[in-house]
Amino acid sequence: MQSQQFEDILRSVPLMSPEQVNVLHTTLPLAANTVTSNVQAESRFLERLKFYFDQHPVCVRCRSAHVNRWGSKDGHQRYCCKDCGKTFNAMSGTPMAHLRVREKLDQYVECMDGETTLRPAAGRCGISLDTSFHLRHRLMTLLENDSYGQLSGIAEEDETFFHESHKGDRKLQTPRKRGARSQRKSRHAKTEKKASVPLIPVMVACDRNHHVIDAVLKKVSTEELQSQLEGRILAGSTLCFDAHLAHEHLAEKLSLTAKTLVSSSGERVKEGIYHIQTVNAYVS
Repeated sequence: MQSQQFEDILRSVPLMSPEQVNVLHTTLPLAANTVTSNVQAESRFLERLKFYFDQHPVCVRCRSAHVNRWGSKDGHQRYCCKDCGKTFNAMSGTPMAHLRVREKLDQYVECMDGETTLRPAAGRCGISLDTSFHLRHRLMTLLENDSYGQLSGIAEEDETFFHESHKGDRKLQTPRKRGARSQRKSRHAKTEKKASVPLIPVMVACDRNHHVIDAVLKKVSTEELQSQLEGRILAGSTLCFDAHLAHEHLAEKLSLTAKTLVSSSGERVKEGIYHIQTVNAYVS
């Protein structure tokens, strides 16, 4: 249901007759039970993806926004493109298309915490190792290609850092040596390597409407941030960030209003509404 339709229903409640109110009281518990059972059957992760897609549906073939609703199938709202005639749903053309383990998806997403490897994740979710491998790569591809629309209104931006990892890249992995002496040397080498692993900066920006964009940076600089944010935040919006040299002229270059928070001095909120707590919660 569109938000405007829901608002129309709310406005009509005070105008209802006593008989209509009684019907509403009888209907609401039944509707609530139906919605609850449907939500439990469907993945919360997929429901969120479908919600964002349904706000601005576009054709997966020609990217046209001239589409009509076209019934539903397997719990997915279908659409038909007026320009090319293609029918599709929110999952069409994405790594989540034709997913057979939808009921396991939320549980598997929780396993993708950076520490749970493929075998423990497969055991925890009750799936095969092969399914665990393909499901993880589907989710990683989805996150790599995510696009949640243009940021607007009050937006927040911050950087986080990850240790560089070459796991799975055999060209950069040194062979493991056997024997007690080799193991001691290996542990010593691992300690030195961990201390010298470079940190990779990742920019994350979001607005109060849950639109999110992110990008891996070569370094935290005004030019690098500008190249990643340009055209992705509506001009005239307000951008909140912490005090950093790279942020000093960023908002001016993007034609945005800047709200700088000096977290080192304990400044968490400015003017009652400007903060970076939303983006920090997303990063966490």
